[in-house]
Amino acid sequence: MLKLFGKSPFLLFYIVFGYIIVFSLWWGYLLFSKNEQAFTEKMQLDRINYQSTPNPIKYEETQSYLQLLTKYKKDRIMVLSEGLFFLFLQIIGLIQVRRIFGKEIELAIQQTNFLHSITHELKSPLSSVKLALQTFQKRTLEPAQKEKLINNALSDVARLESLVENILFAAKIERNTHGFANEDVNLSDLVHSIAEKFEINKKNILIQSDIQEGIYYHIDQLGFTSVVMNLIENAIKYSEADTGILISLCSADGTIILTVKDEGSGIPDEYKKKVFEKFYRVGNEDTRKTKGTGLGLFIVGRFVEIYKGKIAVMDNIPKGSIFKITLPK
Repeated sequence: MLKLFGKSPFLLFYIVFGYIIVFSLWWGYLLFSKNEQAFTEKMQLDRINYQSTPNPIKYEETQSYLQLLTKYKKDRIMVLSEGLFFLFLQIIGLIQVRRIFGKEIELAIQQTNFLHSITHELKSPLSSVKLALQTFQKRTLEPAQKEKLINNALSDVARLESLVENILFAAKIERNTHGFANEDVNLSDLVHSIAEKFEINKKNILIQSDIQEGIYYHIDQLGFTSVVMNLIENAIKYSEADTGILISLCSADGTIILTVKDEGSGIPDEYKKKVFEKFYRVGNEDTRKTKGTGLGLFIVGRFVEIYKGKIAVMDNIPKGSIFKITLPK
């Protein structure tokens, strides 16, 4: 029995839910029946008293009967209305408990997936760096081999650094302890420099940019850098090799608009809002095979929200996704 409840955590909830509803309906029926029975007994007793004395009118027309009937109808309406209202409150409360319980289970699953992901994300580059150092220790390498190992190790260290920064930044914005160092930042130059860092990537994806020059914005530079990098990394992660990514930045109608277009697998409509939730990753096999912790887009969404901006996810025709950030100027 315990194993059955473990496999289906909502089974026990549904059993209790059904029991409470049936129990409430049964007690409502008993109250209704008792009211009916009480009226019948009082009426019979009153009729006996009435028949013991000579009266010119029928019993059903007497004041005592009409008072009993009026009280009976009021009690019946009261039992019915209060019973239905109580049943309504029970159903609403149970639905809310089910919704909260479901969210807690979903969050627990996401946190478990995050722990698995973060373990892999940490272990893989550490193993690579360790292997490079052991190779340097045990073997004499040619200059070209040394350079290759060093570049790979630096790449893995950068990956670890980015991962740690994402975790710390996610914790920071979630606790609302922002402490952002707002300053006038040249977004044009900043986005240019970030895009250049991704021009050489393992998937041979062509990174193109369409950036309007001279765009300044009062913002935290490190935070905005994290947003742009997470969007580009996300686009690369879910794109096939030898495709393209377009990064554009412009100022229009008093707003700053940043868009990242990819030619990847795209995001189904039902997941377009959920992808900005912490630890959330789209639940299909293609996504599960990719690396990630479910924090990148959470950081993007939360950062944009803090600066009163908007973020939208759209389909890139014929294939892929478009992430569009709009910041009020």
